[in-house]
Order: sequence, then structure tokens, then C-alpha cells
Amino acid sequence: MLEEVRAVHFPELDDSMEVRFAADGPLAYIQAGFMGRGRHMVAFHPVLNHPQTPVEVMRFLCKHELTHLACPPRMHGGRYDTHPPEFWDAEEIIGPERHAVWHWLHANLKGCTRHTDIGYRVYRGWKDMRARERTPYMPQLPFNGEQWDRICPDEGSQMRMSPDWIARPLPAAAKNGRAI
Repeated sequence: MLEEVRAVHFPELDDSMEVRFAADGPLAYIQAGFMGRGRHMVAFHPVLNHPQTPVEVMRFLCKHELTHLACPPRMHGGRYDTHPPEFWDAEEIIGPERHAVWHWLHANLKGCTRHTDIGYRVYRGWKDMRARERTPYMPQLPFNGEQWDRICPDEGSQMRMSPDWIARPLPAAAKNGRAI
């Protein structure tokens, strides 16, 4: 999946990538240059290694981690910032599903995760989450916090029915093209 995300959203990144599961604190992280110059490691917390973790969640986390290579950390406001403003701008462009993903993560991993100054962390009790059922991934509109009029211009014009649309089923003869 990481290679798919890289090919679609980061074709300019031709570095070597390794993917691992690591029971460290972060939900996911990338270590740029971990295995040498141009060789990176992306790690996901094992709490995500569950058959009911949606592919959309994992795909977004891949986008997030690869965005770190495209928008590397820098000094911002007198401190080292791993998520500078340009990072969030880039992530918003390639990951409009981020609000739906974070909603799913909060709903399904509460009790063992929380936001901190250094990111979304996984804490004790995550092993208990392995036996717990996960809810389906069902993003709600507006998908990424955009205003309804931007997503559905002209008050949902794509949902308007054609003038000849009938609110009741047609008789069988009319469906078959025969006159009634």
C-alpha cells in the first residue's frame, strides 16, 4: 500500500522504503535515512494490525508519513517542527479524507490513544484492543470539512432528477419498450 501511495502521490520519491510494525509510542512514523542515505523506514503500531482496520485508514497514514519526506521538518517559531504549516497544506491536498480517518481512529482506538504535543500516541492497554470489534469506515459528508455549496454546487445539482423521471415504477410493458 505504501508503494501504491508513493506511485500515485509522490512519484518524485525514488528512495528505498521499508515497512514495519513497531510497538513504539506513535500510531505511525517515518525515520528518514534510517537505513542510510535515501533509505527510509515507515513503522505502524500493531494496534492497526487488525482485520477490521479499513484500508482507507492505512492508505491515509501512508500519505501522512510520506508527506514528511516531501515537507521535511524545520525550525518554526523557535522550535523543531515535524509538522510545519506547509506539511498540513500538502496533506490537505492529497488527503481530503483525513477528517473521516481521524474520526474512525478516535472512535475505535479511544482508551489507548491520545493527541500529545509530539503526535498521536498509543499507550498501555492497546493489546486489549485486538479483541475488540471495530466500527465500519463510513465517512460523513461534508467529507473533508468543506462547505456543502462547494461540494454540491447549485444545491446538489448532481442529485436533480431529469424532467421525465417518474416517482413510481413503470408498468412492465413500458420497461420492455412496448406501448401500453
